[in-house]
Amino acid sequence: MTNGSLNSYRFSFWLPLFAVLLILIPISIWSGLIILAKISGISVLLLLLVALRQWFAIARSSNERVERIQLTTNDIYLLQQLVPSYKRWSNTDQRVFSDQIGLFLAEVQFKGHWESKDQFSVAIATTLATWDIGYVSKQNWVLCVQPDAFVYFEQHPESKIQIPTFPLVGATLTEVLQHEAVIAFKKVLPDF
Repeated sequence: MTNGSLNSYRFSFWLPLFAVLLILIPISIWSGLIILAKISGISVLLLLLVALRQWFAIARSSNERVERIQLTTNDIYLLQQLVPSYKRWSNTDQRVFSDQIGLFLAEVQFKGHWESKDQFSVAIATTLATWDIGYVSKQNWVLCVQPDAFVYFEQHPESKIQIPTFPLVGATLTEVLQHEAVIAFKKVLPDF
């Protein structure tokens, strides 16, 4: 989690501070200084919130975590056009699907001249192809496009696949997962 950057968390400052403030609470109560105990308790709480916020910010930056792209209303409309059965999926499946597409678009690097609809189409097909596997980090994926609408992974240029044509017709999620475009993407995806 820390990637060897424990010093940047400044535990040597925060832990003794919390220890002193926490020890001060029972001592203050025993001495009859209830106000000091309350101030010490509130200080521990507020300083812990500050420290946690700082620690999470450091962890996010040191782990190079990518935030997913939030799909807009237009993106959801396009998604419903490309996968008509999306509206009939359960709310959980819809949320997971849109979150996975957002992660795909944030993590994958696109090389070449991409149309935004083509990126979205590849994101849909890849998300459906990895549906049974769950989340797979795609931060090292580089997708290249050719003028003839073929896509390939930069690491595996021999495995080319055509950008899927939509709409993906199917009444249920299970039927959509069996669509030929999704199965074709499963065959060319890198090993996880």
